[in-house]
Amino acid sequence: GFCFSQMANPPTQAPTVTATEAGTMTVFYPVYGEGEGFCTNDPPADHGLSSLDGIVTSATNAECCTKHFSWQKSGFCFSQMANPPTQAPTVTATEAGTLTVFY
Repeated sequence: GFCFSQMANPPTQAPTVTATEAGTMTVFYPVYGEGEGFCTNDPPADHGLSSLDGIVTSATNAECCTKHFSWQKSGFCFSQMANPPTQAPTVTATEAGTLTVFY
């Protein structure tokens, strides 16, 4: 709740989309057969697809990874995101305060 909302980079349930991650599609889809597999919002032709007909799409990259690659022990799909989700908030140089401990 409130404590997290006061952080400069509070944890989120889904990663935020940045200009480096954004593609031209408004949905994310799985790409199989290229290494371990990942999700993207690149145009389908970038991955040898003529369309997304019959492919289950997702509103977010995280949703797509969870839906299609939850079996990956390596977390490869999530690691391909520009801002992958973390289990704890990340501290950056821009975060206010000088303490190294939170209370």
